[in-house]
Amino acid sequence: MPTNSASLTPARLLQLMQRHRSLLIAPAVAGAVIAALSTLVLPRDWKATQGLVIRSDAAGYTDQRLGKFTDLSEMKTVQETLLELARSQSVVTAVLSEVLGKEPSRQDIADFRDKLRLNPPGGAEFGKTEVFYVGVLNPNRDRAIAMVKSLTRQLDLRLNELRNERASSLVAEVERSVAIAREQLHKQAETLAAFEGSIGADLIELRHLTSPNGGQSELGQKVLAIESERRQSVDRRRQNEALLNELQTAVENPSRILATPDALLSGQPALRRLKNGLVDAQLVVARTAGTRTPNHPLVVAARHSQQAVQKELVRELPSAIAGVELELQVSQRREEELAAQIAQLRDRSAGLAGQRSEYAELVANVEGQTAVLERSLKQLADAKAARGGANSSSLLASIDEVETGVHPVGPGRTTVTAAGGMAGLLLGATLVFVFYAPPTETPAVVLSRTPTRGPAAAPSSTPPTAARVEARPALTPAPAPAETPAQAPAAAVQQPQPRPAPQPAPRAQPQPAPATSELPWAVEIARATADDAAKARPVSPLTTVSTVATTPTRTFGA
Repeated sequence: MPTNSASLTPARLLQLMQRHRSLLIAPAVAGAVIAALSTLVLPRDWKATQGLVIRSDAAGYTDQRLGKFTDLSEMKTVQETLLELARSQSVVTAVLSEVLGKEPSRQDIADFRDKLRLNPPGGAEFGKTEVFYVGVLNPNRDRAIAMVKSLTRQLDLRLNELRNERASSLVAEVERSVAIAREQLHKQAETLAAFEGSIGADLIELRHLTSPNGGQSELGQKVLAIESERRQSVDRRRQNEALLNELQTAVENPSRILATPDALLSGQPALRRLKNGLVDAQLVVARTAGTRTPNHPLVVAARHSQQAVQKELVRELPSAIAGVELELQVSQRREEELAAQIAQLRDRSAGLAGQRSEYAELVANVEGQTAVLERSLKQLADAKAARGGANSSSLLASIDEVETGVHPVGPGRTTVTAAGGMAGLLLGATLVFVFYAPPTETPAVVLSRTPTRGPAAAPSSTPPTAARVEARPALTPAPAPAETPAQAPAAAVQQPQPRPAPQPAPRAQPQPAPATSELPWAVEIARATADDAAKARPVSPLTTVSTVATTPTRTFGA
């Protein structure tokens, strides 16, 4: 075994490989032969793939495009469901029974699941596209194709069965919801009908109060009409009171009647005509007296006519006063009746306002139950449509036919053989490095102080002790190697001799050993370290410096 401590150079590595080439070639040839035999014995799988496109249910989805998913999460959920269906016990058993012609064992089912592949198109993420591929691995190419066809067919059938089961459960659930909604609506409608019956004739007014359209109610219109009539009655009463005062004054002063406005006399037509006739008679007297003498028969006749009209007016005043008083009484009674009607209408409005909240709540309950029933009926129709579509349509569509590659999947025989040879070659190289790699050395430096024997001597001018190189084992004790010129001791420590006069001790200078090209670099580093330490501090004659190199130790490299 070589013991040279030099580093492993490429040239030495090549020599080492050439020297032990049999240990390299034998594992390489054995690995190649074993790999070639394995390719002949072990079967290779063919991969058959079928592209499929999936769509969403079209029944019951009126707020989206037909056959399109609402979002990516829904499409991903459907594809994950298909993946679980493809690996389910029923689908795998049906596929293997159809292809193999017998009941599959548990191991057959487990092997089929291990060799089943569901992959998205190249470069896409699963669940991000409507297209995906179903693949099966099998040593027999025709059987792989048959398995993919059977799997596609069984997957479609099982998916339709699952849709039918889910739609049937939804139909049963929604039918129960519809029955409950109808029952609740019937109860709320009966309660509302009983309450409306208690309202009576004011039901229209109450409905108008709860109507969101708003507007003037019937009672409000009646109140406004009565208020208007009452104001008119008050105005007439005030006019009659003023007319009564004027007529009572005219009884004492008949000429006062001429100053009464025609508006006050609108309800006394006879009195108004007498007033107008008196005014006309006064005008005739004035015209006649202006052109004739006061004793002229025409003037006298005009005055007699004026006096006759005035007397008739005076006789008419008591009748007019009685009529005005009667009209005042009628107006007062009418005002009281109108006030009573207004109070009654307002009481009715107040009562309806108190019942408005309860009636609005009952109406809201009925409307809410009606909306719930309508929504449940729509859901029931959608569920029935989905159940009908599950039995008559398919969500999967095939893309072309089943395809297989030109060659089986995996590495070819040449590649496997070459890989086996490379593995054997690496094994041989590892063995060469383990058993025949050159060793390496670990340097160590030991500085020791060795006291001189006997009493302290006087200073001497003799040269200091030189460095001594010793070979010591690094890990375990071992016999010291043969001394070389580089490892021989330089000088021994000399005893100090008397001098005539004491001299100061010079600085100790270790004598370096002769350098040769065969010394390891670690020993040279140790000596340089010892020299630096000696220069850094003074060394007494009682001190010796020893440089120790460890024995060669082997390090193995793979």
